[in-house]
Amino acid sequence: MEAWISKLFIEHADIFLKIMNQRWLWAKESAGGMVRILNDFGILSGNLLDLCCGNGRLSICMALKGFKAVGVDISRPFIEDARRKAEEYGVSSLVRFVEGDVRRLKEVLRDVHESFDVVVNAWTSIGYFSPEEELEIFRQARELSKGNAVLFILETMHTDWLSLKFVPYSYFETDDIVTLESRKYDPTASKLETTWTFYRKNGENLEFIDRVKFELHVYSLQELSTLLRRAGWEPVATYGNIATLQPMSPLTSLNLVARAK
Repeated sequence: MEAWISKLFIEHADIFLKIMNQRWLWAKESAGGMVRILNDFGILSGNLLDLCCGNGRLSICMALKGFKAVGVDISRPFIEDARRKAEEYGVSSLVRFVEGDVRRLKEVLRDVHESFDVVVNAWTSIGYFSPEEELEIFRQARELSKGNAVLFILETMHTDWLSLKFVPYSYFETDDIVTLESRKYDPTASKLETTWTFYRKNGENLEFIDRVKFELHVYSLQELSTLLRRAGWEPVATYGNIATLQPMSPLTSLNLVARAK
């Protein structure tokens, strides 16, 4: 396992869980938009695969809409929190959370025998690995899915957006944690290098916790569409906001819908 993955998602899972918890409202709204799109495709219920599910926000929100979900994530703390939240929301019978590396998806899900009607990959869950590794992830997801399955890539950045909105420094606060974020972007390689520095608030002072550095591959719409076609998915629609079905533009995030080929 890459050292930065272990550091960010396991060693400091408590911090990242606080960040993910802020996205639950977004997940509830997004689930409504997903259901509208799925209904247009004639999928009113079924089995959903949540790649890099975090603490289960989309799996649980879709379970509340009547879907059965399987979420996969490499972080044990995330999976444990997802199971707790499934109990809190009363959907434990409809969701299953599995700890594992999505790059070995078929092996991780060897005990899961149902085929999937829906596959979802949300937020910055794409770009952490090389394009060839991610091609294999989506290819395995296709092999585990039905012939009419729908794939959602949700709320991720893209090269047009980053070219217009790139800022080298920013910060955000989450409860008692302040995160300073510094970035370097190489548009020739579509690489975003990010350093997160965590501090804990102590009165008017900040106490240093740790620093994590990682890289993301940032896709253009064309590059991502080509990769998905190679993996057995045909892109059919894009949106700037999956909840409102706002059209995508260079100023919005990327939400892509694809059908199994």
